[in-house]
Amino acid sequence: MSKSRQSASIKDRLTKVGAPLLISIVLVLIFKSHVITPLEITNDFMEPTFKAGDTVYVNRFSRPKNLLVGDIILVRSPFNQDEYVIGRILGKGGDQVQVSSRIAYRNNTPVTSELFPTPNKQTLPILPQGKSDSDHRASMIVPEKSVFIIADNREHGIDSRELGSIAEELIVGKIF
Repeated sequence: MSKSRQSASIKDRLTKVGAPLLISIVLVLIFKSHVITPLEITNDFMEPTFKAGDTVYVNRFSRPKNLLVGDIILVRSPFNQDEYVIGRILGKGGDQVQVSSRIAYRNNTPVTSELFPTPNKQTLPILPQGKSDSDHRASMIVPEKSVFIIADNREHGIDSRELGSIAEELIVGKIF
């Protein structure tokens, strides 16, 4: 076999194997950064559901109209678009929400523990240690095209009690 035929054969093999491999790598990178993105939890805001060090995945194709009360989402902070917050949807546009004595209410009904884990009661009976009065939130109507999120760890979490309602365009995706 001549050198030119041998080098042509190597080029053909590289093309047959290399091109699909390169395309696969590019597709995985696009999928990972724009569709399903891994995220490491760095705080205890969502304990007991997620703990610091846990890895969760963000579905960036979740549309706000498909999200349900109780879904956990990743949002950009309305005050600093470079900061992100994870929270559980307590209310969507038009819902009345309230947090009082560590109990979350949606449309004047306490939310169920299946959707919203009950905070650790060690610091009761008066007020939780971390948030004090901010654990309470007067009744409000969530504006249209917005959501109200709450942390599972209501003593230490940052959520709509401090951030206010979150506009739908700040929703990055649903956590699973």
